[in-house]
Amino acid sequence: MRKLKVCGIQIETKKNRKGNLKKLKELLDKAGKEKPDFILIPEMFEIVAKPEDVHKYTHPIPCELTEMLSDYAKNFNANIIGGSFFEEDNKKVYNTSVIFNRKGEIIGKYRKMHLFDAFGFGESKAITPGERPFVAELDEVRFGVAICYDIRFPEIFRYYADKGTNIVFVPAAFFQPNHDHWYLNVCSRALDNTMFIATANQTGRYWVGRSMAVNPWGIPVASAGTEEGYYIADINLNLINQVREKLPTMAGRRFKVDLMG
Repeated sequence: MRKLKVCGIQIETKKNRKGNLKKLKELLDKAGKEKPDFILIPEMFEIVAKPEDVHKYTHPIPCELTEMLSDYAKNFNANIIGGSFFEEDNKKVYNTSVIFNRKGEIIGKYRKMHLFDAFGFGESKAITPGERPFVAELDEVRFGVAICYDIRFPEIFRYYADKGTNIVFVPAAFFQPNHDHWYLNVCSRALDNTMFIATANQTGRYWVGRSMAVNPWGIPVASAGTEEGYYIADINLNLINQVREKLPTMAGRRFKVDLMG
């Protein structure tokens, strides 16, 4: 598949878990009618919790949340990048994104590697960092997954580019007031590696919104603005090679860093 339709959901998660899931389902029902190939959901779509409260909202995999997303993947015939929630495994908690194919099958998961220990927030007080990136292929689209704070670390995106990914999906809950940081980081990761980046961010009082899809030139091609809702991006993967022919930064590198082998 060289052309694909990507949908990025944008919500404001509040303290009411049931209300959050109800809102997400309503947006998924609307977005599913657009017949996207990939649906991307924000980080911590179930609930956002302070480090001291995370233990109240952990789940094994599979769980009710993965069953819900599996049903949507099957019903909409869409691949789903399942945002993230708090996964409990072997007495450890991870910030985990679960990935589903069109049949609703779990094809893998990515555990957030770079935890948000900045601006006075200490995610690592409750969360264990993931140990490795995630690369997969669905519908002949090779992709990677990163979560929120990962966007500030260029190495993981260069790793994905070197592994031949066409697009990196980034669920996020990127905090206010860092609007410019969000825009600059997302666009830079796309331009640095001349590949597509698709994000789904939280919005509202605490988060910057501006979920977007960015092309290999580093230019946004679709955005959800700052309100709850979603965007649809029609992506032509052939643009990657066209950009790299005109701007061969990947091929012209004279210094490379060994990124995890």
